[in-house]
Order: sequence, then C-alpha cells, then structure tokens
Amino acid sequence: MIAADTSYSNGAVLPQGDSPELVLVPATPNERIEAIRLNSKAWRGLLDLETYIERENHLHQQRLFQDCFTCWILVDRREPEEYRTILGSCETYKKKAMLAHGGQVEDVSTHGVGSVYCRPEFRGKGYAKRMLEELSTKINDWKMETETRKCSLFSILFSDIGKEFYAQFGWKPFTSSHFALPPISEDTYAAAAIKATLPKTRALVASDIQTTMCSETVLQKERDLLAAASETSPGPKVAIAPNFEHFEWHWAREEFYAEKIFSDRELPVTKGAGEDIAGVYCAWNRNFGETPEENTLYILRWVYDEPTSPEQSEAIVKAMAAVLRRAQLEAHRWDMATVEFWNPTPLLEKAVALLDPTVEVVHREKSSIASLRWTGAEHGLGEDVEWYLNEKYAWC
Repeated sequence: MIAADTSYSNGAVLPQGDSPELVLVPATPNERIEAIRLNSKAWRGLLDLETYIERENHLHQQRLFQDCFTCWILVDRREPEEYRTILGSCETYKKKAMLAHGGQVEDVSTHGVGSVYCRPEFRGKGYAKRMLEELSTKINDWKMETETRKCSLFSILFSDIGKEFYAQFGWKPFTSSHFALPPISEDTYAAAAIKATLPKTRALVASDIQTTMCSETVLQKERDLLAAASETSPGPKVAIAPNFEHFEWHWAREEFYAEKIFSDRELPVTKGAGEDIAGVYCAWNRNFGETPEENTLYILRWVYDEPTSPEQSEAIVKAMAAVLRRAQLEAHRWDMATVEFWNPTPLLEKAVALLDPTVEVVHREKSSIASLRWTGAEHGLGEDVEWYLNEKYAWC
C-alpha cells in the first residue's frame, strides 16, 4: 500500500477533501495532458505513455465529442493556473438524449461522466468524494446555454468499482448484465451453417450501419416506442440517442488499437452483421485488452422490430442467432476471447439458447455498472426514471 503524501511538491500541507480552498475547474490544455499522464498508469494498458496520449487526443477529435468535452480537475484555488497540483480529475461529455413522459418525447441533452481518477499518493483525504460532490452540481447546467431546457435532467457513468461508491452521489446502479459467447473458427462456422436451419446473414460496413441502424426512420421508431412506453407505464423514460456518432467513436478506438497492434493487417472493415428478411441488425467493435483473455468483441447495439405474431417471433430469434454466429466468427478472426452484448431482451435470450442452452446471463457486480443520476424530480417529473436502450454503444 502506498503511503499518502502530506504535502505539495513546494512543501505546503495538502488540504483535506472538505477544505473551502478546493475547487473543481475545467483544465487548461496543458493541465488536461498532465491529467492524462497521471491516469495513464491505470488505463493505458498495452500502450506506452505517448501513444496513450495520442489515443486520447484522437478520440476527443471524433464528432461525438467535438465542442462537448470537458476535462475537470480538483485543485487548490490558491495555486496559479498551469502550476496547479492535480488532486483528482474526471471528464464529461455532453450527449444528445431522449426524454419521454406523458406520451410525449422530448429531445434533451445530458452528460456522460468518465475517467474518474484520484492519484494513489493522495488517496484517503476525501478528494474523490469532494470532486464528485462538486461535479454533481456543476454539470446540471454545464454547456446548456443553447438548449431549450437550460439544465440536464440526468447524467450517466459506468462504474468499475462496484455499485455503492457512486450511488452516494446520486448515480444509482441500473441493470448491468450480459451474455458472453466464445469465438468460433471458420470450420466450425461452416459446419454449423450446414447443420442449422438459421438464415444467411451479411456483413455490414460502416455505411450499412448508418443506413440500417441510424437512419431517421429507425430513430423515429425508437422515439415512438419511448412515447408508447410512457403512456402505458408511469414515470419518465430516458435514453441516450443511438446516433451514428457513437459508433464512429467506438470504431475510432478499435482502429487506433488495430493499427498499433496489427500493423501488418488491414484495419477492420466489418462493423456488424444483419439479416434483411427479419430485419435484425447489430453493430460491434473490437476491444483490445491488456491480455489476450481480455480481448472482447462487443455488440454495441441491436436493432429489430418487436414481433406481432409467433411466426415473426421465431424468425427474429433465428435471425438473431445467425447474427451471433457471425459475430463469433469475427471474434475468431481478430483474436477476440469472447463476444459480449449487454442487457439481453427475452428474444435475445432465446437466440442464445438456440446456440448453446447452457450459457447463462452474467450479472456484473463490479465492472461497467451502468449508473444514472436523475434530477428530474426537481422539475416535477417524479422520483424514479427508467433507462431505455441501456446498451454498450452509450459507454465511453
């Protein structure tokens, strides 16, 4: 265990987390780089420091976060800008979202919170607690000047330290489960195709994802489903808008790693799979972990219409199973250890059972805990909220 330092580099005594001298402020460009350097030991994985900084800069240039990104640092107000000691840091990303209540859907904006970090040598002084207390109030109206609503009704984060810590600041845990399937070889895939009665699928490139999963028609269907849900059950419903920019960000991340790790191969082109007759589509990305066992092909999102008959239900389940088989093959081609998708619906559970009835849903207790902080009660929208489209695409 690292002993906590008691002073700044200049010899001044470190304040406690409840000190009135501490403030949470947006970092300058240089301070943001310093924050990345500090957290690199925790998150750079296979990358060296300079490549990790390059990755972060690359991701922050993607359309999803242009003009919407803020790096926050907890500092002592008495220290001069550019010379401030970073006691803790985090990031926020303004995102488009949907709010449904009373049968109506409203376009709103929210914030995603990520990269929450407190320096190991400074831990135990209450800095993480102070940072999140400050953040929970600051982001309510942060960058909301041009919005119809001048405040954010909710924010999200994905906890890797369990369900309790962030809950004390209002980010309550929501459903966090997934299926994990193994990769399959070309021979296994071919043999399964001969035996099975599953339909044929097609590989999807980025432009196919945009057409089949992110069109105005698809997004309007999601709005209609939210509206209908808010009429049939009480309480507001929210969702992060599943726009194409989310997928671009995930692909930028995987392509950066693929270029660094698989420099002798072409960048991954296949971004998902679909079955046109049943109208079942998914988008995925490849996540390269610190060890081969951590390499994961994540299905970011599923798109399909809810069935209106038993026959249609059967067709959709078989199409889902066929798409999953295609994902398992893609995982094998890129040395992924597993295929995962979050919060499966009953139809997806049936599809997995077709492939392997012994596979069980994993309920996460520590990592990637989907957490949401709701302030809608202050605006007359009730105490409780339901999170729709709680899928991997919203993670960042």
